Amino acid sequence: MGVCKILLMATITETYNNIPHNPGLQDAFGFSCYFHEGRLLFDTGGDGGILLKNLNYLGIDPQDIDMLVLSHDHWDHNGGLAALLEARPDLKVFMPPGISDATADLIKSGGQMVIVEDWQELIPGVFSTGPLQGKVTEQSLAIVVDGGYFVVSGCAHPHISQVLSAVRAHGQVQGVIGGFHDVSEEDLRSLAGIPYLSASHCTKNLEQIIAAYPDTYVKGGCGKVHNI
Repeated sequence: MGVCKILLMATITETYNNIPHNPGLQDAFGFSCYFHEGRLLFDTGGDGGILLKNLNYLGIDPQDIDMLVLSHDHWDHNGGLAALLEARPDLKVFMPPGISDATADLIKSGGQMVIVEDWQELIPGVFSTGPLQGKVTEQSLAIVVDGGYFVVSGCAHPHISQVLSAVRAHGQVQGVIGGFHDVSEEDLRSLAGIPYLSASHCTKNLEQIIAAYPDTYVKGGCGKVHNI
C-alpha cells in the first residue's frame, strides 16, 4: 500500500517526560506529546497536575485539544487522564482494546471512548498502527510527512521493531520518537536508515542506540520540540 498523499508539516512538543529538556517544565516519569497541526495529544503522562502545568507553560490550552490517543493502559501514560477530561470535557479518547474497566469507566464518565482495532486513519494524515501484541497491547502513531511516516511510540512494549514493521507495511519511516523500552539486537537493526531517532522515556540501552546511530540520534526530553 502506498503512503497517504497528504503531506503534513509535523510539529510535536514533548509535554511530559522523565528526561529533562526545558527547565521551565516539570519532568516526571511518563510520556506525553502534542501534535500541533493535528490538535492531538498522545498520552497524558503519570500525573494530571504536572501535565496541565506543563501544557499551560507551553501555551497549549486543553480546550484546543481535539483528540487524545492513549498508547496503552499504564499509569505513566494515562495518569493524567482524569485531570485532562476535567479540563477538556467530552474529549474523544482513542484506545487499543483490552483496557481495564477502571480506565474505560473514567473515559466514559468524562469523554468519548473509541476502540482502535486495526491500522486506522484518525484524522487526515494521522494513523494509528492499531493494537500490536506483546507483553502489553499497545498502539503507536504514524504521521504522514514528506517521504513517508513519522512514528510516535509510547513505550513500544511489543518492541520497536514490530512497531516499525507495522508502519513500513504502508510506507517508509522518516523518524521515530518516544519510549522504546527493551531494545534487542533486532530492535537496534530495525532503526537503521531512519533519518531521525529520538528515543527517550523508558528506553533501555539508550547508550547503545546513540553509539550505533550517532548521526541520526536527537536527544528528547520534556519540552523538546520536534520540527519535521
